Amino acid sequence: MGQSYFIWNGMDCRNMGVGLSGPVPIVRPEERVQHIEIPGRSGDMTLLEGEEIYNSYIQTASVFVRGGSRVREIYNWLKGSGYVTFSGEPDRKQSARIIGAVTLNKHSKNMDVWEGEVQFYCQPLKQLLLSDTVEITTSGSTVYNRGDVKSKPLITLTASATSATVVIGGKTLTLTGITSGNSYLIDCDAEEMSDTLRTTIMTGKTSGPFPQLDPGSNTVTGTGWSKLAFDRRERFL
Repeated sequence: MGQSYFIWNGMDCRNMGVGLSGPVPIVRPEERVQHIEIPGRSGDMTLLEGEEIYNSYIQTASVFVRGGSRVREIYNWLKGSGYVTFSGEPDRKQSARIIGAVTLNKHSKNMDVWEGEVQFYCQPLKQLLLSDTVEITTSGSTVYNRGDVKSKPLITLTASATSATVVIGGKTLTLTGITSGNSYLIDCDAEEMSDTLRTTIMTGKTSGPFPQLDPGSNTVTGTGWSKLAFDRRERFL
């Protein structure tokens, strides 16, 4: 088994002289639900807050440092918010914030070793560390979502007419007042349309729901475009 590690905001803990006493567990986040007790009825009723809604959680890394010369540098690194990757899932990252105090204490027997814990308050859905873009040029093509939940992609549409439609999962987004030959960004997470430089917001030229990609295969149809480029924004439990 290889050495356990974490990468915080692009910096591998091993390059900071920080080791882990053991691997950080792989966590499947908890669904956000409400349990309601009904008078006169055994048990309770479980209500989902929404579709695919999960709670954030804390990941604790037990760390050690040999020698105290870099302790202050390590403190200044382990703070704030950003992205963390744990060695158990080296191809994924998740948004997190370091919470609580980071305290390194000298080991009771080996005074050259400093030990402590780092707590990462992690957002529940993970992303691929390295993502790629999928392009289609014909209506009826398939875009595959490798994630565990629905994703809200970033789509770059190259127009071939003054209006266009994008249809995924039976939901149609319509664009009007566009220019043939120009490209436009469709941010399905922010529910926003803009030019490719994001300098001009054009959401008023859209109607209908912004599309999502179900896990697995998604058939994409539509009119008025010559190419769609998908940053699929796949998300994993």
